[in-house]
Amino acid sequence: MDIAIIGSGMAGLATARILKDAGHTVTIFEALSGRGMDSHSIQFEGGIIDAPLRVMNPHLWKNTLSLATHLGMTMFPVRTYMACSWLFEDRTETWLTTSRTRIGNFPIINNRKGLKQYGWRLVKGMLQLKTAIQQFFKSEQQEITLAEFINQHHIEEVFWHGAVMPVLYTVCTCNPKTIGDWPAKPLLVFLRQLTDGDALLRMQGGTPAFVDRLIDGIDIRSGAAITGVEQQGEQVHVETAQGSQGVFDRVIVATPTSNIEEFLHPEQFAEDIALLKQFRFEQGDLVIHTDTTVMPPRRKDWSVLSYMMDRKFTRQQFTVWMNAVEPSLVGKNPVFQTWRPVTDIDPKKIISTVKLTRAVVDSSTVALNKELQQRHRMPDRKVFFCGSWSCDGLPILESAVTSAMNIAEIFNAPLPFVGLKPHIEIAPQLGY
Repeated sequence: MDIAIIGSGMAGLATARILKDAGHTVTIFEALSGRGMDSHSIQFEGGIIDAPLRVMNPHLWKNTLSLATHLGMTMFPVRTYMACSWLFEDRTETWLTTSRTRIGNFPIINNRKGLKQYGWRLVKGMLQLKTAIQQFFKSEQQEITLAEFINQHHIEEVFWHGAVMPVLYTVCTCNPKTIGDWPAKPLLVFLRQLTDGDALLRMQGGTPAFVDRLIDGIDIRSGAAITGVEQQGEQVHVETAQGSQGVFDRVIVATPTSNIEEFLHPEQFAEDIALLKQFRFEQGDLVIHTDTTVMPPRRKDWSVLSYMMDRKFTRQQFTVWMNAVEPSLVGKNPVFQTWRPVTDIDPKKIISTVKLTRAVVDSSTVALNKELQQRHRMPDRKVFFCGSWSCDGLPILESAVTSAMNIAEIFNAPLPFVGLKPHIEIAPQLGY
């Protein structure tokens, strides 16, 4: 078939690759001037800055890493140790730093202050969380939100809000105020598997190299915003803002659903629009910069992940130190990514500000997705929808690939990459 895919984020690119390899003719339409998936990746002093940074646990990003391996991508391990600091009005005070063991890659507390002031509370919280997760998965009531889970289990506050929740913010890149509405199960599965000793993985060449493999041999039309999608008999008519037109056998919309009514025919797709508009999205700023004030005051406390928060956990931000996980940036000036900054960043040191859109996952998301999949199975269906928002939302990249696999199943397209183990090479620049 001749298939149009609207959007070149991870879901659109994965769907395009799978259907292309299954023998279909695929055309990707992208509103941006480049490729959506790596549109924010930039060069810095000859190195690669992926925005957002993508490092993946082999258990939680299983399909994403398998797809990358199938396409010939090579991975290297990274150690994502962390530092947590209190934000006071007149100073920043680092209260916890961690590293990982060389054997097993297990997290350990490596600063005396953290051990002396918070060691027992952190250990207590860790044991409480482990017990609470075990009880959760043994219970018959697993359809609860994260907020409900927290209310049922009184876990040590410093451990939960000071160490666990920041990690969830990092992976979900969502507003701390909305994460409590998430279904608890996928988040607890994530926390349970996160303690596994496997190191996180990063792709050689970063996101741009992965995108190159995904679109190989596929027609991608950048700068082509879609203004019209209308079914005409057995085919679907697609029109762009530039006035170009095309007729396709099938169309797959792989964009956030917040703007679908701008191009879907309002009468033909009225029921789809009504369903898809119920998915909620939020935006946040990812600032790429060279301002070292987002890191612990003492240079020896710097970690790959730097979390800063006030004592009441009402103001919090996290920063990634890019040089520590990207070989092409080793030896270059320090460069950082800060998500939703609450501290002032020197405007002269900002390289770029990226506005990221993320789905708001809540208890209604699962029901909406079930209804969407049922609609996809309706006879004579010719327009389909996918994206990270159409799965459980964690991790976002993996959900996007999973949504592409759901589309592939409808098209009876083979998935030869499933189950492939990542090809891992050591990155000597990072000290392995």
